[in-house]
Amino acid sequence: MEIEGTQVGNQNGGIPRPADSAADSIAAQLARRILDGSLAMGDRLPPERSLAESFSASRGTVREALRSLSARGLVARRVGSGTFVIYEPDAGETDVSEITSPLELVEVRAAIEPQMARLAVRNATARDMAALERAVAEMEGVEDAESFSLADEVFHLRLAEATHNPLIVEIYHRINHVRAHQQWDSIKNKILTPEQITAYNAEHRALLAALSRRDAERAVEVLSAHMDRARADLLASSG
Repeated sequence: MEIEGTQVGNQNGGIPRPADSAADSIAAQLARRILDGSLAMGDRLPPERSLAESFSASRGTVREALRSLSARGLVARRVGSGTFVIYEPDAGETDVSEITSPLELVEVRAAIEPQMARLAVRNATARDMAALERAVAEMEGVEDAESFSLADEVFHLRLAEATHNPLIVEIYHRINHVRAHQQWDSIKNKILTPEQITAYNAEHRALLAALSRRDAERAVEVLSAHMDRARADLLASSG
């Protein structure tokens, strides 16, 4: 089984990214392949050494990414055998990503994320804020649509985690599952131009600043405008 790697260990002018940020990126890429069926139930992932080479990362970083996937119930490690995909969509139900349009996805995000911002202002720890800062730096270090989209998924998941509400975190995992669907893949290159990526990053920075000041009103304002932009860009791309 071939795993196509992405250079995660040495970008941003040759300055290595923090290990946990690189682990987030690797986990997000592998999760996408599991959720879209590229890696199916029972498939064995390549050994840590091979994954580390594919992603230009350390084995410790790969190990942390695999731990994250295990915590999400996507993979399991079998001593002496390796790491295997254990995720299998419920055959008795339609996968929600198959019946959710990109516009419907944005509408759900617009409904839930302002409340995430309010709760993050109230509950985020210094560790959460550091994770959000790393995620913003990650987005600012990429220019192509695919890398930005993956980094953006991580940032908004970190925002969900900063609420310290486990149900919101679970819901956001589902949102990222829908974002991994080919419907989004087919249009993101139209939407995520370098100019738009720059604009989105400015909004992410503004949101981070509001969170740092514990300014809930401003955080909600920035995030609501961010989702309005996403909706407008989506509609323009299909016009």
